[in-house]
Amino acid sequence: MVSIETFFVCLICAVLTGLLCLLAMRICTGLGLIDIPDARKRHRQPTPLAGGLALALIALPMSTVLAIFGTPPSMRASLLLFVGATMAMVLLGLEDDRSSLSARNRLVLSIVIFVSVAMFDPLFNIRQLRFTVPMLEIGMGIAPVGFAFTTLCCVGLVNAVNMADGKNGLVIGLCIGWLAMLAMRAPPFLLPQVLLLVASLLSLLFFNLRGRIFLGDGGVYGFACAIGLLTIATYNSPGSIGRHALAGEEIMLLFGLPILDSFRLTYSRLRRGQSPMAADRDHFHHHLQAKLGWPKGLIAYLLLALIPSLLGFTGIIQPSISLALMTLLYVSIIYVTRDQPSLKSASDC
Repeated sequence: MVSIETFFVCLICAVLTGLLCLLAMRICTGLGLIDIPDARKRHRQPTPLAGGLALALIALPMSTVLAIFGTPPSMRASLLLFVGATMAMVLLGLEDDRSSLSARNRLVLSIVIFVSVAMFDPLFNIRQLRFTVPMLEIGMGIAPVGFAFTTLCCVGLVNAVNMADGKNGLVIGLCIGWLAMLAMRAPPFLLPQVLLLVASLLSLLFFNLRGRIFLGDGGVYGFACAIGLLTIATYNSPGSIGRHALAGEEIMLLFGLPILDSFRLTYSRLRRGQSPMAADRDHFHHHLQAKLGWPKGLIAYLLLALIPSLLGFTGIIQPSISLALMTLLYVSIIYVTRDQPSLKSASDC
């Protein structure tokens, strides 16, 4: 049950985020956070990269308030660490928005952030892999293995979400869907944090769909980091699935579509002798746009990414079967659309 205090904090967060978006052009111009159209980026006018600022200036400070005043004392340190790690990823993304950091520097700093979180708090460290079908538990053994695996998962999620950030509404829609799924399983002390992020994202979605703001790397890194850490914390919490709130196959299902696409893109680029971060029009959203247009492609992407997760999370279909169906649909769509002419030219990622 959500308290009235949490409801009002979320409402204030949504309103303040909307106000920031209204003033985004003025604020972001002064901070050098403007995305200028060029031959690769096809939006029509300079657009403020306001997603990271919304997190840094509004959502995360309000998360801190909730962590201090609305959380059991035993969990406050964990939630403050969550806020600190997310803020660090936001600042990393904002700096990349301003000065285009090298891929190596982004990777190294991301690894440092996630390793630090996993080392300092076991709530954010994956120490055991648990699957319900078959009933299987695999321990990580020595602590460094768990730290490395947790970091690999978090960095991989951030990279996958960043690759998916190519069309208005796409990443924000995914994040809202993922948080809605987590809200079904999150323990009470995490639920206010989940809802606060949803409130921020709903305001950002309103302006993003109108082309008024972009998330930018600050927003993408921040929201992906927050959702990843909240997922791990939920996974490590007691719940109705056996002894825990989430099973391993449910997490794979939750993030399955962008992860699948990032694996395919990385493999295909390396095979062509390109950097995994190279720009092209081979992303899954490009395939859907080429076949269906936009926003029909957006609707198709979100349905394919979220409906199987919803079916798995509600128990209508076993999660591993939902994941197999999602994978089959993804592969089929890529195969059917592979020869679309519009996929051959360079574009934004």
